[in-house]
Amino acid sequence: MSRFRLVFIGLVLLLFSVDAVSARSSASIIAFDQITQPNQPVRLAVRLVTGWLSLVHRPISGERIEFMLKDRSLGQTLSGGDGMAVKSFAPSTPGLYVVTVRLVESPRYEADAAELYIACRKASVPILLVALSSVRTPGQPPPISFNPTPSSDTMPEAVKVLSGLSKRYQLLYLETGDEALIPETKDWLIHQGFPPAPLYVWPLPNEAERRTERFLERLQEIRDAGWTNISAGITRSTEDAEALSSLKIKAVVMAEEDDNEPLTGAKKVTSWKAIPSVLK
Repeated sequence: MSRFRLVFIGLVLLLFSVDAVSARSSASIIAFDQITQPNQPVRLAVRLVTGWLSLVHRPISGERIEFMLKDRSLGQTLSGGDGMAVKSFAPSTPGLYVVTVRLVESPRYEADAAELYIACRKASVPILLVALSSVRTPGQPPPISFNPTPSSDTMPEAVKVLSGLSKRYQLLYLETGDEALIPETKDWLIHQGFPPAPLYVWPLPNEAERRTERFLERLQEIRDAGWTNISAGITRSTEDAEALSSLKIKAVVMAEEDDNEPLTGAKKVTSWKAIPSVLK
């Protein structure tokens, strides 16, 4: 074999090896928002899964995840068998903490950084639950988009009203579905201009009875964490509104103009402009 041919084969093998090293699979970081009180440790948690090109998101284990607060590292931890990476953090003063979570350089995967919201408030601050179904125009599905932009999908005045209410309440956004919705839903909230607040995504069953049971369980989990001051909730679901009322929580249903269905223990409105006066 000639010397030239040996050199040529060597170059080809080198190029293939470089491609093999650089070809990393896409991954996604799903960040779970939290609420806490000053000086109370909170569980920062994310799940590392295979990226959006995968038909099914599979957990990724054994990868280093770093939590950053501004330019300060809160530490690194490895993702477990379920893809979860967890770190403890205790904010000292009230406010909204934005923790950036990134995948530390990996030979196997690449992923965009994610943001995790920690709302730190005194227990006396009232909480307002906002189901995202109530801010979307009727019939609109949860936002799944690679480039979410402001659109007519949002109920008129919803952003303006919630921006005002965020000065009196700690907002907590609620969405129904799989946790894989979290990144797209957060992007949608930002692009629509909603005030920043934690987002909880709950996989509630479709059956009304089981849905209400699970919804109540989730509300109780928030209360058990020390947040007994859930003042009110805004939703489009009459079942969820009745569940809120059963816990002595003021419930507001965003209804359509022609909705004449009777409702017990909750207030119906047809526009976001009416909500501030209802909550007084």
